[in-house]
Formats: sequence, C-alpha cells, structure tokens
Amino acid sequence: MKISVRKYPLLILVLILFIISNGKTAGQQNKLNSFQVLWDNDFLNIRGDGTDRYYTNGIRLDLFYLKKQKTKFPSSLLLNISNDNNNIFSWGLAQSMFTPRNISYPDIQYNDRPYSGALFGIHSLQSTHSGKRTRVNTEIRFGVIGPLSFAKETQTWVHNAFNYTKPLGWHNQVPTDIILNYNINIEKQLLYPSRNLLVTGIIETYNGTVYNAAGAGFMLKLGKFQNYLEEYFIPIKKRDIPFQLYLFMKPAIRVVLSNALLQGGLLNQIWAQNTGYTLNKDIIERLLPLYDAGATLVLPAFSLTISQKFIGPEFKGQYTQEFGNLTMKFKL
Repeated sequence: MKISVRKYPLLILVLILFIISNGKTAGQQNKLNSFQVLWDNDFLNIRGDGTDRYYTNGIRLDLFYLKKQKTKFPSSLLLNISNDNNNIFSWGLAQSMFTPRNISYPDIQYNDRPYSGALFGIHSLQSTHSGKRTRVNTEIRFGVIGPLSFAKETQTWVHNAFNYTKPLGWHNQVPTDIILNYNINIEKQLLYPSRNLLVTGIIETYNGTVYNAAGAGFMLKLGKFQNYLEEYFIPIKKRDIPFQLYLFMKPAIRVVLSNALLQGGLLNQIWAQNTGYTLNKDIIERLLPLYDAGATLVLPAFSLTISQKFIGPEFKGQYTQEFGNLTMKFKL
C-alpha cells in the first residue's frame, strides 16, 4: 500500500486532535495535572559520538490528569491499587524509528536491523499505594508499525532540513501491522535509609502484538527529592518540596519473547507479505541488559530530566545501543 506524503500531516493532525480531544474531555470532567514531552535520540550523547543506527529517534507527548468521576472504559482496564485515590491518568501520542547501521545504502542489509517505525496512542494510569510503598504504572498502546507510522517521512524531512545523510533504505522497512499492547510496571520501595537516598525494586511486563517481554531491576536515587512512595506518612505541609535535584541510575535485565519491530507483526505472521525485510526469530537475543542513568531538576512549575540509556544487543551481531533522553514536564 502506497501512502502519499501529502496525507502525512493530515493523519498526524487527526491523531493529535484525537489525543487533545480526550485530554480536553478529561480537563472538563476532571483536573489537568501536567504536560510532558519526552525525546530520545542517538545524537544526544555525552561523548559527542552520535551513531544514527538502531533506535535512532523517539518522541512522546503525554497529558496527565486526575479523575473526579467514576472510572469508565477504557480507563477501567488499567490497574488501580491506590488506598487514597492517588491516581494520575494520561493520554499520549508517540512515534519511534529504527534503522540499520548504514542508512546511505539502499539495498536490504541482511543480518542487520530492519528499517522500522511505530506510531501509537497511549492511555495510562499511575497508581500509588503509599501504605504499601508501591506504585503500579499500566498503559495501553494502540497504533501501527510500518509505512503508516511515517517514520520514513519524518527522518527524511529532518535529515534534509539539517543537510545530513539521506536515509535510502526505507522502502525495505518492516510491513504495516497493528499495535495493541498492555504494559505493566511495578515499583516497590526497598531501602529508604535517609531523605537523600532511595532504592526501589522494579518488575515489568509487556504483552501484545508488538512486544512481549518481562524484566526486573532496581532504581537508586541520590540527592534532594520527594519520595512519592512515602507521601501517606508525610505531613501534608511537608509533602510539596519546591526544589528537587537528584541523580539516578536504573539497571535492569529483560527476557524477550518477541519484537514485531524486528520480526514483523501479527498480521505479517498470519498473512506473509512480500514487501519489507524482517529478521528470523532464531537470531533474536532473548536476554537483554539495560541501563539508564541521569539527573532530574524539579521546580514548582517545571521539571527537566537528562539521561543516557544503554541497551544490549537485541539480535545476534548487533552492537550495544547508546542514546540520550530529554524529558520536560510542565505543571498545568
């Protein structure tokens, strides 16, 4: 299926309006909390050594709000563990893109990462039980992978705008397929010996058409911060810290069952498509190490997080990936 580039802005506009309309409805019926912009890119590198390979760019927009009314579908599908209605919902929109090592080569690069892109909406719930010092974040992702993600058009436009290498192999990208995933992240306080040091344990699962995996790890925070898992035990007057500045690190290990952005999606497995290049399941690495480290600044109306992320090889012969993340959050 060939999609005209001229239709690209229209489809993106429709998706954005869909998210905004849900956010507007949330704002009318509930209470808006914050707006977040998340950007991943392999040129955001502390060593100044951008790679432009594998996971090369990702952007995500989220509108967070507090519900005043009874939870209805699809919010009712998300896990609520709160003992005092400590829940934050969100609607979001995201795009991710992946490329092989050499984007200036037009032919299929066998045994290397396929070109692939994803465009999807997100509905999530961040639910905290302060009494149990536990937070559960669940999210539903829905959208498409393949040409309809417009990853090709996005990367080509950006590279042309900055007079950078033109990606020539997008016609070989992973075929169009659907995204419908249900992801769960559980965070539990392990150690809190002082107000400047926190260690939490993390368990995560990913289930659906695009990614199936499970993992575990921990996060260490060091500095001046508000422990959101202890709010139930903190006097109300002391809960809001106007200034926070802390460092964090988050190592994890993940077991991967399938990845549609490498292997092709559900529809491709049922009805094999002749277009696009995908990897055989036998060369997928099943054990995936991850590491994330950075710093966060929190002000009364704004927060900024800068971090470096490392991901081990996702298939045999791949290098370790390194990319930076910039996250900005605005209070509403």
